[in-house]
This record gives sequence, structure tokens and C-alpha cells, in this order.
Amino acid sequence: MLATAHHADDQAETFLTRAVRGSGVGGLAGIRARRVEGDLTIVRPLLGWRRAELAKIVREAGLPFATDPSNADARFERTRVRRLLAAEPWLDPAGLAAATRHVGEAEQALADITDWLWRTRRVAPDDLLRLDMADLPRELRRRLTRKALSSIAPGIDPAANIEPLLDALASGRAATQGDVLVTPQGQCWRFEPAPPRRA
Repeated sequence: MLATAHHADDQAETFLTRAVRGSGVGGLAGIRARRVEGDLTIVRPLLGWRRAELAKIVREAGLPFATDPSNADARFERTRVRRLLAAEPWLDPAGLAAATRHVGEAEQALADITDWLWRTRRVAPDDLLRLDMADLPRELRRRLTRKALSSIAPGIDPAANIEPLLDALASGRAATQGDVLVTPQGQCWRFEPAPPRRA
């Protein structure tokens, strides 16, 4: 297990940085309190604490600490966001951190729904992967599509832009994403390895 010292101010900075980049629910959920990567569990027990609170505790206890010089380097986006938060009292880091918790709960709910749809919307019998997308909002189609793409081509970039693919499928046109061909068949979308490209 690995514990990191990410705190509420880090969470607020992450939220704003991702918001201006147009992140979706997953990105706006911010830094997770607990994440498992292979055999390693990463925990962040200080996300409810402000930077100033932690610094005060460390100083009063006489504990040594290090300051990363890059934290003062305005070339970095995070530094500029940190300065904005310090200069604008109405941008409350604690409130922004709370917002990420709420978005995190929504993200978990969407992930659970996606898993349920993955189990219940598979169309059989068919040797190929087909999913019934009828009456699903775009966000759930997006999540199911990402899941299907990674099941066909595990090496596909999980953060790749799939909006043009979704647009094509919604208009009834087949399209490829990486090495995966997706073909709409009525309300079902069929996923299969794309044929080799011609030289």
C-alpha cells in the first residue's frame, strides 16, 4: 500500500485544471481517495485537509519538510491555478474539493450502470460483440463503446477521442477507432477487428 499527501487544495487545483480542458465526469471526479493499480493500492487520507492546516501541524511539531521549487514556477499550469485560488477568495478550495466528491459519487454510479448494461445489453447469438444501444443517452453509449473497444483491442488508448466515432454511429454510418470496426445495425452496434488497411 502507498499513501500520498494529496490534500483538498490539490483536489481543487485538479478540478479547475480539468474543467477548463473540458473533462467529463470521470476527470472532474478528481483525485481518488483510493485506487488500485495492479498489486498496488494507493490511498490518499489527507484529501479532507487544507494545505495551510497541514503546514501548521508540521511546523508546530517541528517536523522537517521539503518545498518543491516547481510549485512557484509560473510556467506550470498548476502553479497558475494555485495563484488564482489564492487571489480569489470566492474560489473556495474546500467547496471545489467537495464538488469533486459529489462528481466522484456520480462517476461511480455511472460506472455501475455501465457494468450492468454491459451484462444485460449484449445481443446473442452472435460470435461478434454486439450491444443494444436503444434509448441510451450519449454518455452511456460513450462508456459502453469505450468498454467494447478495449475488449476488442486491449492496447487502445482509453483516453482517445471517440466523439467522431459516436457521431458516425448515431447517423447510421460504420466507422473505425484504432483497430476496431464498429457497424450500426438498427439499434445495435457491432464491434469487430478492423480489416487490414490496404498499402
